Amino acid sequence: MNLIDLEERVSQIEKEIRETPYHKGTEHHIGQLRAKLAKLKRRMEESQKGRGGLGFAVKKFGDATVVLVGPPSVGKSTLINQLTHAASKVGDYDFTTLEVIPGMMDYKGAQIQILDVPGLIGGAAGGKGRGKEILSVVRNADLVVLMADVKRLNSLGKIKKELKESDIEGIPIVTVVNKADLWQKEESRERDFLLISAQERQGLEELKEIIWQELKLIRVYLKPKSKEADKENPLILKQGAIVLDAAEKISIELAEELEAAQIWGKSAKFAGQHVSLSHQLQDEDILFLIRK
Repeated sequence: MNLIDLEERVSQIEKEIRETPYHKGTEHHIGQLRAKLAKLKRRMEESQKGRGGLGFAVKKFGDATVVLVGPPSVGKSTLINQLTHAASKVGDYDFTTLEVIPGMMDYKGAQIQILDVPGLIGGAAGGKGRGKEILSVVRNADLVVLMADVKRLNSLGKIKKELKESDIEGIPIVTVVNKADLWQKEESRERDFLLISAQERQGLEELKEIIWQELKLIRVYLKPKSKEADKENPLILKQGAIVLDAAEKISIELAEELEAAQIWGKSAKFAGQHVSLSHQLQDEDILFLIRK
């Protein structure tokens, strides 16, 4: 099984774990899935060792991964440099980015990995312009930011076609159009995209919030015994996460020793409610974990 196959299998198992309700009848099955997941991730790490440079083999870091997709020279490199501390080369000519450039965006306490990939061109799904390698990165992302500029709006439909032909489904797409300063003010037609200027930082705060919403992330504040909750360093989880998911993100050992929890916040019926490990968490809940 090659790296791409491993990443696809990991995504499938993670999806099955998320969608399987946690209770006594499914506890053993979920345990088996988590064991398979751990084994596959170890194989992925081994297969990535010894590779020279970043190239197209990018390890996922952080709480979620977003990939910037668009034709060459629409400002993707400028955008990633503004959103993160990446050092993606910026130029006014095609194919400035020749490998995958990763950066990390800190937003609401979440570490969101942003990937700048080479520009997609027509025929990418068939391998043109290293299209298959680029699309393999897209396939393993949690969100796609599809980007064009005001002079190349017609490229959006072409790239969506390439994504469809590559069987990339189920990944949310946020569409942005760069170079807002060139947008005609009298242009009044309805827009189905976010207009930004990466260079001038126009619309970037709105883009960050849209990315957060589309990733469906939540913040959970951990409360140590006899202390206030730590609201500076939230635990970042996916919407629908349960108490057990929170414990496992901290450590498998903690999850195995967990008996119950106390909750304050939106998901609690009352402050300090005692809940089971299958209790579903909501954004900005405060969580106190109770060991056996």
